[in-house]
Amino acid sequence: MQMQMQDLTDLYIVKLQEIYSAEQQGLEAMQQAVQAVSSPELQQGLSMHIDQTQQQLQRLEQMFDRLGAQPGDEVNLGMQGLVQEAQRLMGQDASPEVLEAGLIACQQAMEHYEIAGYGTARTYAQLLGDDEAVQLLDQTLGEEKRADDQLTQLAQQINIEAMNA
Repeated sequence: MQMQMQDLTDLYIVKLQEIYSAEQQGLEAMQQAVQAVSSPELQQGLSMHIDQTQQQLQRLEQMFDRLGAQPGDEVNLGMQGLVQEAQRLMGQDASPEVLEAGLIACQQAMEHYEIAGYGTARTYAQLLGDDEAVQLLDQTLGEEKRADDQLTQLAQQINIEAMNA
């Protein structure tokens, strides 16, 4: 059920719902990817971000509680498309190195999508004077940016391995 959007608070709640759906879908995709890759470094990085994502979902649930809102059941279509691309890649007959290079690219696209969403939500929280949410959103934004940086570092080696596969 869609809610009426009358003001920035309503838009803020919808943005948080979109992020929540994106995080849930991203979590499932990472859980699939961690099974599909053989690089211990990539497995470890994905596993760490899976744990982090579960904490991020809890932070979002705290924000919903404080706002008297629910996460909702709308599917974030942007993330759904990014997840489908990763799943399609996992269904290809690819060498392990090429699969991992491709999955890193897919994962980074998901991270960038989440970074954009969290940045917008933080801006709304700032405008609405919700300092506690700003802190929570800042914490998550930092985690997402660090995850992206870690993926970039992993890609430097894995992309070379894919080139020589």
